[in-house]
Amino acid sequence: MTRLVFAALAIVGALMLQTVVGYQLFGRVIAMDLVLVVVVGTAIFFGPTAGLVSGTVAGLCQDALSGGVLGVAGLAKTLAGFVAGVVATQFIVSSVIPRAVVFVAMTWLHGVCFLGLYAMIERHGMGRPWRHLLIQSLLNAFVGVVATRMIERGPEWWRRRQYTRRAEGRRLAR
Repeated sequence: MTRLVFAALAIVGALMLQTVVGYQLFGRVIAMDLVLVVVVGTAIFFGPTAGLVSGTVAGLCQDALSGGVLGVAGLAKTLAGFVAGVVATQFIVSSVIPRAVVFVAMTWLHGVCFLGLYAMIERHGMGRPWRHLLIQSLLNAFVGVVATRMIERGPEWWRRRQYTRRAEGRRLAR
């Protein structure tokens, strides 16, 4: 149950940050897909089924909010979430470099699937924004690695902080 709540809150937060705050602050200059970062992070932590479900829900919500063709981002994020979950269960992705590689690879998989589907649906497609996809994959990898590290190390850091504050309080009381 906590996994479901965590994933749902992360998806809602990423959708809000990306659609409201992201476009207001950066416009189209910085193309970072926070929703994809949450989907891949969910798949890394909880496995391929959670990645599949979170990718489907997040992609369909993103499609509904963007006004594009309903289901394109849903399918692309579902595929990326499932593949990331399978990779995370088959390989050790607990350090920085393997996680960065997973985030970069899933961003490219999502981008190729998304652009390929739009090329099949629309007559002139979306073009070939490979440079933007490269920048997006590097930004997604950076944000994803930092976020997953913070999620893993956050409770340990908080306990250590509380312990040192108590120890300092005892020292000052003497």
